[in-house]
Amino acid sequence: MLPNFVLTGFMGCGKSTVGRRLAALTGHRFVDTDELIVKTQNKSIPEIFAEVGEEGFRDIEQSVLRDLVGVAGIVLSTGGGAILREENREALKKVGVIVWLDADPDVLFERASRSTRRPLLQTDNPRETFDCLFESRKSIYEALADFRFDSTNIEHDIVARKVLEQAMRCHAQRP
Repeated sequence: MLPNFVLTGFMGCGKSTVGRRLAALTGHRFVDTDELIVKTQNKSIPEIFAEVGEEGFRDIEQSVLRDLVGVAGIVLSTGGGAILREENREALKKVGVIVWLDADPDVLFERASRSTRRPLLQTDNPRETFDCLFESRKSIYEALADFRFDSTNIEHDIVARKVLEQAMRCHAQRP
């Protein structure tokens, strides 16, 4: 039986797109924590941030992640900041093989900047904010992940296939 797959990484790394392709390859159900949050709250992410701030959003996110522990047959795409709380990191370890999707910071910023739905980048200097957030999270992604995959300039279908191969090797090596 295939394990669950957990995709972590900074905004713009391709978690949702690669996750959907990985789900198609494995037959697993694709689950996006941000989509679950929007569905359960009946509000957009920017609306949630505006109403309850980042801490309130993180509380909702933590509840959603807790509910996914024990669910089988999923490819989980997490929000970029889901790894900030220790409780979330512990939950993610219980969900499945954790993949840190990464890319060159310039590529990540360009991809992330395409969307207006990124409340953390709604600042006077989005690039400076991006760089500070990226640097503060990088070591957490690294410590949490079973492996890192650099998706810079690689097509999403190829990333999904390579992630599947590497995740299966990691899963086979687990006790």
